[in-house]
Amino acid sequence: MSALVIGSVLGLAIGAVCRACDIPSPAPPTPVGALLVVAMTSGYVVGGLLG
Repeated sequence: MSALVIGSVLGLAIGAVCRACDIPSPAPPTPVGALLVVAMTSGYVVGGLLG
């Protein structure tokens, strides 16, 4: 569970720094790409809980 919190905080921090420095965000530019990232992350977390 701590990895999920650390990952979320790190993601928010990277997004904030990119926004503050006018650097393009490393996130996918489309909703489908964003959903793919969420699905992969969710699978990784669930796999860690089950394995």
